[in-house]
Amino acid sequence: MRIMRQITANTAQKELISVLDNVITQGDKVSIATERGVVVLVSEDEWKGIMETLYLQSIPGIAESILKGKATPISECLDSIGWDIN
Repeated sequence: MRIMRQITANTAQKELISVLDNVITQGDKVSIATERGVVVLVSEDEWKGIMETLYLQSIPGIAESILKGKATPISECLDSIGWDIN
């Protein structure tokens, strides 16, 4: 995981294009301090991942199910799910 870069609002304003480009292409996460508080800048893909994780964690039992599935040897998994889509 990359460490979050911390900058001031003035720096963000001066280097906006570079900051945005690094967030998109390098996966940077940027904390921008303003007089009123702090904002965090992440890419759209990162944000979607965060939202998906929060959604999955809101489903009762899902974390345990994922961990159980992760620990299951491939040899014990089904070759197909058996759904007939015809």
